[in-house]
Amino acid sequence: MYNQAQREIERYGEVEVYMGKAQYDPDIHHRHSSRLSNCDYASQKTYFVTICTQGCLPYFEQPALRSILEETWHSLPERFAGLILDEYVVMPDHVHFILWLSANVPERITLGQVIGAYKSLTSVKWLKHIEMTGLNEQGKFWQRNYMERVIRNKDELTRIREYIRNNPLRAALKKEL
Repeated sequence: MYNQAQREIERYGEVEVYMGKAQYDPDIHHRHSSRLSNCDYASQKTYFVTICTQGCLPYFEQPALRSILEETWHSLPERFAGLILDEYVVMPDHVHFILWLSANVPERITLGQVIGAYKSLTSVKWLKHIEMTGLNEQGKFWQRNYMERVIRNKDELTRIREYIRNNPLRAALKKEL
């Protein structure tokens, strides 16, 4: 029962809840943002972004989902003025891409807004596809967060573009081993 499974423990003037075998401790059980606190994610910058699937499972081996990812990627500039797309690759369990945010637009956009829209739009389209085709597939495929890196100069941009372009080849070679 609920009252038996959950008990309250007084600690430091706050209530700590017992759930199952582990105790919730607000001092250690909290999420930390991976975003840099001093970075303006709406400023004119170039970003290298990686978004992984939940559990690093190879969801993107499904051609229909892969098409949804690619179509949505190419349509993002229609949604966000000042967004410029660069390199992009879909791997079985993640996507890599480079995008440029321009500050010369009336309504500034943030990297988080672009990533959030991309993840949301692809998820909704995938759920509709599952419903229309009767597939027995999981609708949620994105991992909670994403990784980004500000690209600081032309050499780094060139290196990251090569990394993205060569990623499928590296993965294929890794499979052969």
